[in-house]
Amino acid sequence: MNRPTVAPSPPADSESPLVRAGNIPPSFRHGFSTRNGGVSSPPFDTLNLGGKWGDDVEAVTENRRRFLLAAGAVGPLYVARQVHGPRIVRVRGSDTPEAIARLEADGLCTDRADVTLGVFVADCVPVLLADSVSGAFAAVHAGWRGTMAGVVPAAVRALAELGARPTDLQVALGPAIGACCFEVGPEVAAAFAASGAGDAVLPSPRGRPDRSHVDLAAVLRGQLAEAGVDPSGVVSAGGCTSCQRTRFYSFRRDGSATGQMMAVLARVSDDGRA
Repeated sequence: MNRPTVAPSPPADSESPLVRAGNIPPSFRHGFSTRNGGVSSPPFDTLNLGGKWGDDVEAVTENRRRFLLAAGAVGPLYVARQVHGPRIVRVRGSDTPEAIARLEADGLCTDRADVTLGVFVADCVPVLLADSVSGAFAAVHAGWRGTMAGVVPAAVRALAELGARPTDLQVALGPAIGACCFEVGPEVAAAFAASGAGDAVLPSPRGRPDRSHVDLAAVLRGQLAEAGVDPSGVVSAGGCTSCQRTRFYSFRRDGSATGQMMAVLARVSDDGRA
């Protein structure tokens, strides 16, 4: 598979509230959150953006305000009910955030300039896809089940319906669990191998014969290439969520005593507003 273009990651103790990828076109605003810069108390400290683990609602609201401001994501935020599947939902002019939030989907796409698309993560790969030619863009949540189901190629196809050519897409893979920490059993390893992603299945670094490690980002890069995306337009940013305890939330590492991060993407309109 094609190896990644890796954007420099800030130090693990950085207090920056977001990570950016260098390839997203200037006509877009984007960001991948970290766990720094918020107001939540332990174990959600501090920039928890997810509302389902028991954090204070007012803290989550303030954290989202801070993150969206830092990302430059002006306009209503659209998110869906993530279910680890392949469905991509198009956000149209008549859609309200409340209506989209009731839909089960792991990706959102649009060609509107007045909205922000977002996905929640805490180890899964957040994927942002942007086309400066057509103005179409998407935000995708890709865990291993969604990756196996083809959620990212589905996003490429959905953007094509909005006029985006795969070769014009710039794709950013955000902070997620790395191959160093993503341990799986034989059934999952076999499923990846059977799908043609066997070279992303790695031996256990601990020498465990009953365990393998999977490089999810490598699988996604391979899928993007097969979907027609130029590998030079795919960038990985942020590093491993499980390794960098002080910088990222990780469900695999901490279980439900953790928060959630977000990835957001918005297009800037002709008058300079997102």
